[in-house]
Amino acid sequence: MINRISRRTFLYFNTVTGIGVSLGGVQGIIAPQNVFEPDSKFRILKRGEKQIFADTSMISRTQEVISKVHQAKKLEKPVLEADMPWEQGEDFDGQKDRRVYIYGSVIRDEKSGLLYMWYNRLKSNYFATSSDGIHWDRPELDQFGETNQINLFHFHSPSIILDMFETDPEKRYKAVGCIKSSFSEKDFLLLKQRHKNFSWYNKRSAYCAAYSADGLNWNLYPDPIIMGGDTITLSQDLQTREYLAFHKNKSNPEDKGRKVFLSTSKDMQNWTEPQLVMEGDEIDRQHALLLEGGTHAEIYDMSAFYYGGQWLGLIALFQRAGSPKVKGPGQSGDDGPIHVQLVCSPDGKNWQRCSDRSPVIDLGPYPYDSGSILGVCNTPVIVGDEMWMYYTAMTTTHGGYLPEKQMSIARAAWRLDGMVSIRASKGEGMVETTAFIPEGDELFINADAAKGEIKVELLDEQGIEIPGYKKEDCIVVNTDSINQKVKWMNYNSLPSERPVKLRFYIKNADLYSYTIS
Repeated sequence: MINRISRRTFLYFNTVTGIGVSLGGVQGIIAPQNVFEPDSKFRILKRGEKQIFADTSMISRTQEVISKVHQAKKLEKPVLEADMPWEQGEDFDGQKDRRVYIYGSVIRDEKSGLLYMWYNRLKSNYFATSSDGIHWDRPELDQFGETNQINLFHFHSPSIILDMFETDPEKRYKAVGCIKSSFSEKDFLLLKQRHKNFSWYNKRSAYCAAYSADGLNWNLYPDPIIMGGDTITLSQDLQTREYLAFHKNKSNPEDKGRKVFLSTSKDMQNWTEPQLVMEGDEIDRQHALLLEGGTHAEIYDMSAFYYGGQWLGLIALFQRAGSPKVKGPGQSGDDGPIHVQLVCSPDGKNWQRCSDRSPVIDLGPYPYDSGSILGVCNTPVIVGDEMWMYYTAMTTTHGGYLPEKQMSIARAAWRLDGMVSIRASKGEGMVETTAFIPEGDELFINADAAKGEIKVELLDEQGIEIPGYKKEDCIVVNTDSINQKVKWMNYNSLPSERPVKLRFYIKNADLYSYTIS
């Protein structure tokens, strides 16, 4: 059973941490700083800016290595279930409908270490807090009686960010979600004027936006923002400060299958025409055909965030397998499992699939998520040496029958930077970066070389080894650590103010990231 805390206790935390006014940013997510100086053809790698290996644009060549996606570690039980009466639905066969979702967000306060979660059940939205990320408290907020429910305008799929650039304290928090109700014809005429490619849309659901000072008391922007309705996640470009909304949509009324579109905005009110960024392809279809009754694959939803010199995305891949064999109340007509894959982008707008498309959050091995993973929150939380993502776990496939279909909130965990690595498992492999100018003078790597070794060689912009920094000069790295300093026999630091390339020699090891400090 999840413990509850009193409203007084929550208000104490609120005062200490300054939630909504002085809440710190999401730890570990820093603004992109891989920039080119106007008079330089080389990018400047800023001090402290880590580089991971999902997007290959920073790699000039490789030899005998693979890009390895790593599956998340899980807990034996969900971290939050529909335990409270207000989180539960009707009785089915003597059991309650127990479904809660996190299309939403989890944000960590850097000062207190407390975590804040926004989650929902259907059109009802809730707020919870945690000190350890596992045990969650439901503060009594007095908005809907003595519950933790908040008034977020019946948003389905609410997604929230803390805007670190916002100067108006009343708008520090931003949210998007779908309102499934009857908007006026005037509202839709305005949307159709903005989004001319969606003039065919005739439903009365739309995506909307809201703002808040504290994440609890919300104000709705006056007009709907984007055509369509269902799942949506919100992100922010930390360099341009632009808002990005990844949402489910169609290209035309005859379009079949779920796809993800992107709209962007500078003010949360005026959004660009939705552009298709992610859809199932022939490779996905071939994998779906391996299932009993499998037909094709769709992208159910997508979360995206800037991390490690590039953008990462988590897509929920829905492998369609016909209609449910048993019909019941509150049941979807589309069946099949859903798992999560990793995608990447250099700019948040142009996306590519990663590696062999193996799941980064797979189904099982525990019953609570053995059927489907319906959605993932919109940003990771960094705690110590780990990165966490919270997700919606489902006991059945998408078209499961109530009450067997139970949905809860679970936690996926990786080592820091650990979603993807460069691996050499047979013999010695090599990966070489493109040329850059390091702002710092020390090189650190995140690697697991406990059963092997890694050496690093420095090259000039022409690809020629720099004396004193050759492979044979490097002191072998043969440990498992997220922050290992690379040294050479005669040098502990990098040459300054000149372009360099890094050439990593990897043997029976995983290289996750590197950082110039």
